[in-house]
Amino acid sequence: MKITFDLDDVIFNMKPLFHEAFNKAGIPYKKNTNWNIAEIYDENVCQNLIDLWSSDALYRMPVLDPGIPYILNSLMKRSDMEILFVTERRLKQPEKTFMQLRNAGINCSYNQVYDQEGLKSDILRDIRPDVHFDDSPLVIQGCLLKDVPVIMISNNSTLYNHYLRGQLKHYTNLRTALFKEGIYSPNSIKR
Repeated sequence: MKITFDLDDVIFNMKPLFHEAFNKAGIPYKKNTNWNIAEIYDENVCQNLIDLWSSDALYRMPVLDPGIPYILNSLMKRSDMEILFVTERRLKQPEKTFMQLRNAGINCSYNQVYDQEGLKSDILRDIRPDVHFDDSPLVIQGCLLKDVPVIMISNNSTLYNHYLRGQLKHYTNLRTALFKEGIYSPNSIKR
């Protein structure tokens, strides 16, 4: 089984980075209710986010669930699983993305990381996963159009994707999604 994962707001918690960007701009924090942050955030906040994303702050982004590195590492040990990490960040920096995963305790190899030019839905169509986990409404809609099986992570921090809930499976977090979809259970570990 080939499974692909988005990173931001699926594996990693973006809130601290957003809070830091607002603090640097001297503006009170405002929840992200629209996927296009340039439409709802001050220009200084957006620039601060870009600067933080391209800095070592990327390595400090905490995982949303402290159990996820263990779960992902367990899945990667299974001979019947191929795990890939696919992100669509504005600044393409696969080395930093790889180091971010490793610093979080996710023991992936460099060739499991896709942070490259192009639409993520096109990259996913070429990868052909059995399932992809994402929170981005644009990526999700692209996956639906390109017949890429996708499950949405949708919770109180991802208000920007709630309008899609009626169109596909969604869960509030990755751990629940992996359990409910039968992809991971403590008894499913094969060495």
